[in-house]
Amino acid sequence: MKKTERLIFYYDLSIAAESRTFKAPKPISVRKAFQLMELVPLEQRLKDTSKGREQLYVSDWKWEGDVISILVNKSDKGMSDPVFTIPKEKKRRTAEKQEQEGQDFSVHVLIQLPQDDLQPALALTEYCSGLGMFVVQRLLNQVLHDAKILSPQDFEQNHPDGAVDDAGKPKKYNVVFKSQFDGHISDDLKYDLDNGKIQSIELITEKEKYTNIDEDGYIQEKCKTLVLTLKDEDKPIKDKFNRIKKVFTNKKDDFSRARIKFKTPTGVDRTVEMDTNDASAQGYVKKEKLDEFDFDLKSSYDKFCDEILGKMKELLQPEA
Repeated sequence: MKKTERLIFYYDLSIAAESRTFKAPKPISVRKAFQLMELVPLEQRLKDTSKGREQLYVSDWKWEGDVISILVNKSDKGMSDPVFTIPKEKKRRTAEKQEQEGQDFSVHVLIQLPQDDLQPALALTEYCSGLGMFVVQRLLNQVLHDAKILSPQDFEQNHPDGAVDDAGKPKKYNVVFKSQFDGHISDDLKYDLDNGKIQSIELITEKEKYTNIDEDGYIQEKCKTLVLTLKDEDKPIKDKFNRIKKVFTNKKDDFSRARIKFKTPTGVDRTVEMDTNDASAQGYVKKEKLDEFDFDLKSSYDKFCDEILGKMKELLQPEA
């Protein structure tokens, strides 16, 4: 990207619930999840990754109405020192890091909470190589995990069978909450599938994952795959995307994801993994370019850049 441009990606954010003792714990709303995250002091909203070589951290945070603004940074000690040159003058300069320093990057993230707490929130994030939405997701999940220490009762639910303990109080079980980001479908995906040539579709499930294949469990099942074929040669059709999406909808209870191999209209071979629930694909997430900044943007900020946030807020959905 140019120094006066930013690329913004669109996602839906929801909160999933997991438990070791019960298969279907009740999830919480995105609003509740962020209320729990706010229990963790700002300076403690961080996560070490890559055996300590990288650190993800929240450097700024603001909650106004139904919009939450977050500045997420990554400090990477494993990166080589950047080198700057002026070839015509044969000048070369290395910006050397000190021993404990990491090269820093940041992204602005906007969360627009839904009016109906049962619905996902809209999430917008800047593009930054190595600091994408799923890296941000890891950090938010860490902050949620840390909130459990401060408010453990919010991570307990009554046992569904109504059982009580010896004191007559409802039995409870522990729940883990995690953020989930699903990319909005890009128009490019529909165009490439409708106008390209689809080579294969595989429906994939991990419902039987870790099922033993041999006697002592050395070999285990990873996933089941249903391979489909299409009649592109015999009966070419234009509206392939919607037809594929309909198949996914019919099979989503049995298969959670799909892999499609196809050739784009320009002849490029592509393979995408898609969620059968909403036909989204990470390689085809909806995006918008922000430009016309009248100054050079930095690769890292320690406080919000108001100009970036302002342009991102213009992309939010108007309130109903």
